[in-house]
Amino acid sequence: RARFLHEGAQSIVRENGGVCPTDPAGWKQVKGVGDYTAGAISSIAYGCRAAAVDGNVIRVFTRLCAVGTDPTETAASKQLWAFAESIMPADRPGDWNQALMELGATVCTPQSPRCGSCPFAAYCVAFA
Repeated sequence: RARFLHEGAQSIVRENGGVCPTDPAGWKQVKGVGDYTAGAISSIAYGCRAAAVDGNVIRVFTRLCAVGTDPTETAASKQLWAFAESIMPADRPGDWNQALMELGATVCTPQSPRCGSCPFAAYCVAFA
């Protein structure tokens, strides 16, 4: 990963004169940057309305929507990304993405989720 990061940084300097992309499409052109990283950087650093779906967010969404299939399968993954994009607020998308990641890391944990503390509990199919 560090090698890809270094190569990506070099390509930004070489091809963009050191100017970083500001949107997901631009970031995906950088070697080693995938959908999650492109969405995270674009939304957090530049306020771009872009989803950032990591393992924590996948766990939140699979429980919230009771996704019955393996979330790593292509069809389920596409469904989760589409859901993430559909509920993305126009205002402060980076904060939204970070909040979802934090929710999955601290409340909707793999073991012993704290459903009583979850702001989505009233809407969560797994909690009902």
